[in-house]
Amino acid sequence: MNMLMALAVSIGVLIALWVKVGGMIGVAIAVPAGIVAWACFFAAGGKTQGLQKAIASNVSGVIWVLLANLVINAAGLQSLAWVVIGVVAFLIVMQSKVAALSFIPGGFCGAAVTAASGAGTDIKTNLMVAVALVAGAVLGYISEMGAGMIAKKA
Repeated sequence: MNMLMALAVSIGVLIALWVKVGGMIGVAIAVPAGIVAWACFFAAGGKTQGLQKAIASNVSGVIWVLLANLVINAAGLQSLAWVVIGVVAFLIVMQSKVAALSFIPGGFCGAAVTAASGAGTDIKTNLMVAVALVAGAVLGYISEMGAGMIAKKA
């Protein structure tokens, strides 16, 4: 079996399991967040380095959105939330000077799924989004490893 077919089989099986199990995390965005992180893993180059970059950048996006929501709420800046979000976008790009955070799209993906979750300042929900993002990146790594094993045996 060629590598593309092995990867398709590996991802197909694992994503089906993720859809089944991921829904049990308790946050509606968990399944899509995991899939976004899975894509980030491959987009960041896969392998161990892609795993590290996807996890670090995705989780940073969660943290940036949480911090933005805390600042907006604490300072009563709801009417200027767009400015705070602009600053966060700037910081997501600037953090790419740190090697582990150099996958800029991952930061934006983590921020987007966090914002879409409606987590706001709820630490538990933000943490659940982060867990789903980490799980998705790990599943990406497992699917890549599994594909390698399937392709070698065939």
